[in-house]
Amino acid sequence: MEFSIKEMPLEELEPKVIEGLMNHKERVGYSIPKSEPAFIGFAAINHEGEVVGGVTAKTSYGELHVSLLSVDQKMQGTGVGTALIEQIERYGREHHCHHISLTTFSYQAPEFYKKCGFIELGRITDFPLKGEEKYFFVKYL
Repeated sequence: MEFSIKEMPLEELEPKVIEGLMNHKERVGYSIPKSEPAFIGFAAINHEGEVVGGVTAKTSYGELHVSLLSVDQKMQGTGVGTALIEQIERYGREHHCHHISLTTFSYQAPEFYKKCGFIELGRITDFPLKGEEKYFFVKYL
């Protein structure tokens, strides 16, 4: 059987890949119901109405994956990041998520996530630059 590889728009390809994975699960005897992802975000707003921090995440199959978290430099160390993580945890529990996952880099906040109760699952060295590391974290709810 001949085939070729070509780039395809995600919105066209993703449903076909998901269908293939769902069919495979059925063939091997797993009846995991289809899970539509939900995308969420929470903002920290100061008394002047400005966004001073935010977090975005996606839920799918009981996982809450934090995509982005940022706190304005002037507000770092004031509890904004912790409050955003606590809000994400509340959301995860309310929506029956099993765990929260995220990645971060050595020049970002691995120690912050450890203080918030996340467990390091592993890391990739010399990424995204020589001498830096990418961390993978999880927190079970």
